Amino acid sequence: MIKAFDPELLFMECGRCGRPIILEPGDSTEMVLDLGVAPDSLDATCLLVCDGCPECSPEEPNYDTHVVRDYDPPQIFCRPH
Repeated sequence: MIKAFDPELLFMECGRCGRPIILEPGDSTEMVLDLGVAPDSLDATCLLVCDGCPECSPEEPNYDTHVVRDYDPPQIFCRPH
């Protein structure tokens, strides 16, 4: 029996400066669902990438987040604006 990938195992980093982003339990799953990405489409090659962080963009109150599949070429799953 193959178990689905747990979204809570996703790593998150700033796409601008590359710093890791520490999330609270449940945040990864909530972000994936808010983005409209099916959790069963995720695997260990996926990560969350935001367009800034408090370290490199302290003036920004919010940051857009995307799920990225890390292989050549990268696949980006994001909610259309």
